[in-house]
Amino acid sequence: MRMSKGWSYVVVALTVLGGWLYDQNKAPKINVTLWQGEKAAEVNVRARTVTEAIQKAGISLKPQDVVVPPLSSAVTEGMEIELGLVERRVRDQKKKVPFPVNTIYTDTLNAGEIIDVQQGKDGLAEQETESFYLNGEEAFEKVLKSKVLVPTKNAKVLEGTALKQKPYPLKKRARVWKTVEMEATAYYPGPEDTWPYASGYTASGLKAGYGVAAVDPRFIRLKTPLYVEGYGYAIAADKGGAIKGSKIDLCFDTYQEAVRFGRKKVKVYLLR
Repeated sequence: MRMSKGWSYVVVALTVLGGWLYDQNKAPKINVTLWQGEKAAEVNVRARTVTEAIQKAGISLKPQDVVVPPLSSAVTEGMEIELGLVERRVRDQKKKVPFPVNTIYTDTLNAGEIIDVQQGKDGLAEQETESFYLNGEEAFEKVLKSKVLVPTKNAKVLEGTALKQKPYPLKKRARVWKTVEMEATAYYPGPEDTWPYASGYTASGLKAGYGVAAVDPRFIRLKTPLYVEGYGYAIAADKGGAIKGSKIDLCFDTYQEAVRFGRKKVKVYLLR
């Protein structure tokens, strides 16, 4: 009986499929090791190529995945196949944005002396991120879009660079709690400036020297630690008849230094 043309195609297809199945069944079973990063899986599969071995192990590859050796390579007993399975994830999330720190180096403080002038504040952003994972572990993340919900507030820090011998160094990291603008003058604790009261000691009992400031105790309490811009760390340890309200008198080690400083407006930071 003559076979129709359509049935002829079916027979040919079945013949080809049968031959392929026969070839597959004839392929010997071999042991291969599949590596995903540090993880290894030993499998026993009937395969001729790396592609077949991976498929028989139940792993579906994506176009971005990386395989070594190449997929078309013939498999051999004991072969090690390295898989780089790449996954891309896009997500929307709210993220904390760490505040920047603006560090100002100054020779009005000694090396190691640090003052936090302004406290920083973290911000908040809404971000669309794209992450790539290699064998289940995040390899890198990229921000696609970002919208600021809460802006950051910069921290401001003063850090010393000088190496001066000071009678009253800043012994621990300090923090500013109040800032005032004052009129500053300078004095030398010798007879040139303070005669006939040149005892060498302040109203609070500390020895006069660089780092001692005279203040109005009604404006700044005695023994308050200070930082004076253009001068450095000081202790409000003295007072004087002419020092009233927002005036401050800064002690220098020599008469010449006091004269050079003169009189000027300064920012004074009260410290904790």
